[in-house]
Amino acid sequence: MRMMFDDPGASVPDAPWDLAAGAAPDAFREAMRRVVGGVAVVATLREGRPWGMTVSAFAPVCMEPPTLLVCVNAATATAADIARDRRFSLNLLSESQRGVSQHCAQAGASKYLDEEVVRADGIPMRIVMPVLRDSLATFDCEASEIRRIGTHIVVVGAIRAILAPQMRRPLLYGQGGYLESITLDVAADGVPA
Repeated sequence: MRMMFDDPGASVPDAPWDLAAGAAPDAFREAMRRVVGGVAVVATLREGRPWGMTVSAFAPVCMEPPTLLVCVNAATATAADIARDRRFSLNLLSESQRGVSQHCAQAGASKYLDEEVVRADGIPMRIVMPVLRDSLATFDCEASEIRRIGTHIVVVGAIRAILAPQMRRPLLYGQGGYLESITLDVAADGVPA
């Protein structure tokens, strides 16, 4: 079957473009708002206390060895902590942690997380960096590479430990706001799993 756009003689209706721009920062930001993804908090130790920063730019790099990547604004306290200690945790947030995400996303605010972390005696293994309560998963990482690109640092993190409690609904973000997640089995079949 040939698609209409493959036929040079076929007319294509005008597309209703919301955005048509060159590679300008504001255009890039607007286009990236359309990406829907999970929300994470990078946690470090600042003055011996847990500190967090909400991030949207994170991804797995490889399974062997387990490695992830996170991008952090270079002008933040979190970037300074990672550069100094080369340690951080990446906490994937659940829907119940929307307030944590909002708190850690405030530019220039104090982002200490003393009340949001699991106490050391509640963690089944030795983890160096803060583990946030109710997260989907926490990755305790050591920075194996830190590279400055524009306004951000790109941190490649060698994963040293992983904690994941029973499954929870993920906190999602896209189009400039938090979104409600659904169970994919329900959406596909139309009936609860």
